[in-house]
Amino acid sequence: MDGSWEERPSVESTTEYGRLRLDPAGDILAGSMGTWRLVYTAGTRGIAVGGGIRLGTDTDTDWGIPQVKDPSAAEYLTVQTPEGVRPVVHAYRMTHVVVLVQGRGLAPGEELILTLGDRSGGGPGSRAQTTYECQHYFDLSVDAAGDGRWVALTERPCVAIRGADAVALVAVAPSIVERGEPFRLLIRAQDAWGNPSSTYRGRVRISLPGGEAPREEAAFTAESDGVTVLEGFCLNEPGIHRVAIHEIDGTLHTESNPILCLNKIVGPRLYWGEPHGGQLHMAAKIREFFRYAREVSGLDFCGYQANDHRLSTEEWAIQQQAEREAYAPGRFVPLPGFEWSAEPPEGGHHNVYFRRFDQPIHRSAHLANIAHQDDHDTDLPTSRALYDFYRGSDTLITPHVGGGRADLNWHDPTLEPAIEITSTHGTFEWFLRDALRRRYRVGFVGGSDGYTGRPGGEYPGFIERRYAKGGYTAAYAEELTVSGIWQALKARQVYATTGARILASVDVGGSPMGSEMRSDTPPTISVLVAGTAPLEAVELYRGLDKIYGYPLDLQPQRGVLRVLWEGSARRTSYSAVLWDGQVRLQGARVGGALDLLRFDSPRCWAAADDPTTVCWHSVTCGYRSGFLLPIDMADDDAYMELALCTSLATMSAFGGFGDESPKRISYTPMETLRCRVALADLDRGPVALDLGGLERKIILSWAPGSDLRDLRFEYTDPAPRPGANPYWLRVIQQDMEMAWTSPVFVDYTGIDT
Repeated sequence: MDGSWEERPSVESTTEYGRLRLDPAGDILAGSMGTWRLVYTAGTRGIAVGGGIRLGTDTDTDWGIPQVKDPSAAEYLTVQTPEGVRPVVHAYRMTHVVVLVQGRGLAPGEELILTLGDRSGGGPGSRAQTTYECQHYFDLSVDAAGDGRWVALTERPCVAIRGADAVALVAVAPSIVERGEPFRLLIRAQDAWGNPSSTYRGRVRISLPGGEAPREEAAFTAESDGVTVLEGFCLNEPGIHRVAIHEIDGTLHTESNPILCLNKIVGPRLYWGEPHGGQLHMAAKIREFFRYAREVSGLDFCGYQANDHRLSTEEWAIQQQAEREAYAPGRFVPLPGFEWSAEPPEGGHHNVYFRRFDQPIHRSAHLANIAHQDDHDTDLPTSRALYDFYRGSDTLITPHVGGGRADLNWHDPTLEPAIEITSTHGTFEWFLRDALRRRYRVGFVGGSDGYTGRPGGEYPGFIERRYAKGGYTAAYAEELTVSGIWQALKARQVYATTGARILASVDVGGSPMGSEMRSDTPPTISVLVAGTAPLEAVELYRGLDKIYGYPLDLQPQRGVLRVLWEGSARRTSYSAVLWDGQVRLQGARVGGALDLLRFDSPRCWAAADDPTTVCWHSVTCGYRSGFLLPIDMADDDAYMELALCTSLATMSAFGGFGDESPKRISYTPMETLRCRVALADLDRGPVALDLGGLERKIILSWAPGSDLRDLRFEYTDPAPRPGANPYWLRVIQQDMEMAWTSPVFVDYTGIDT
């Protein structure tokens, strides 16, 4: 996580410093437009000239940024004061709105009224936070004397941010079951922001070919809060199955993730989770964090990974207690640990995981606002110090690209079994390749590195430093316990996905992913893939070299245009690309609705402006995004004109002389492109337009026509290299979801030793 936490004001009581109320005070639908009044009533001290109030929230929120210039625009903020009081308003997001008192002071009992989304000038209001939150607090601090001493009010308005209307259904089932074994199914109605829909009251029909469902229908009620769980499903036939869900009186429908049914499970089962599930500003919400992971997202395991230098001793104790309380062996595992958050020159961000609860924390540093500053001597300020301290203990460490990029020049193979390659920060295949280029024997994991308290369901919303939905880690573990998941990570029997529960298995001669083996004959790699959508590519790699692509027979659907874009700004954190593009058809017309691919947030959009023109705005980092466009071609000479402008994310620092917090994302204009492509050229295959940089490109093609989702195959490497050969699988679905299996490391001798 990233961003700035200001120095916390002292907290004193009560009527001396006034009170704050919210009007209206009821639940708020995520992302809704509205008007809210925050009414401050001065306490017995009043507020002297030069003093004021400071409004914020306890959340790293994406609530609309207040503005005071244009009454007819969104987010217009007004301040109403008593006669003679002249307010000075300074707004920096919803986490920092300051109103200073000028003219005369504010007397006891007088009011300052802040109106968020004032509509009196014709504006549409203010956009509420897009993320589900059971308890959202509005904080207020008061400088009563005008001396710069801020006092926080102890009583704060609190509302619930609820999921809005459903736009999709999601069904979660276990990935591997035994024939006849009962299992549970979680069905979630989801809004456009990835939240469980609190307004959904639909009924769904359930079918399970090859198995038995406990009922044929299920209904969502007010108590469901967008989620219902059904017990007692079972499968009677070995193979790959999916549960089908259809809305009875509507159009929503979905399928569960693929379920592999075996006559008998011998060895580990497959569990889904987020080792790097993110953090919150308020430690008291960690219990809700784990509840969301288990009951809303249907995760099997999850780590609460707070930035260490912001984590007080009291907050560490609260986290540890929440981990113990959430632990339910065989049902849910909270992975104990923290995020070691040094700056990149000292090693960058790493996740630390313990095999046991109640372990002491050893931070990279302390921020000034952390209570109990007397344990600085326990800090581990560099990655070398981190490795030296934890080496030989029941501790695992995974580098990642988050608020601060990990430096892969530093690596301890006894502590670091895996690297994180996908999160809400983006997808970082360059990080994977860097590790393989250095011949590190690591596996691959995914997470969210989130900040909104929705592990297993983090979506980017409007925060400028989050570009993607969170990833997942699949773990082949002998048991669902802390030790079992920890051992799976240590053994590299894990793989990463961009957030889809793609079932994947790779082994060489019975040795599973993550293992090390020796062979004097060319190795044969066995592969199983079951997708959550039709497959686009299944690629087998030896190290950095692709040695085989499974032939999927992707027959192009002539008349359905596909436009894709991908790439990153640079090899570090905050490396998004903004894509503003236009496709204009000549000799053809738009023939149907757009189908969007990996548009993870409604802040990204694509639309047909007229019957011949489609425009889009997209923010991505590393992964592919795009759309499918049905077209009607009037003649054989039809073509498209493509115009594109890109901007690259940069990290700018404000405060001091530009080298201090707070930090904000800015963008710099980069590539522009204009070209004409004949639609007939797509009959010969995709047209890739390379923009340079870190694999930034546009890919134009007809949509692939295959519906294949499940496959098994074996491949024998015809040219293994003497020495270590890491064999791993890269899966791309037609919906642009991806998976990367950890390698099997084969030491090829070529002779009988």
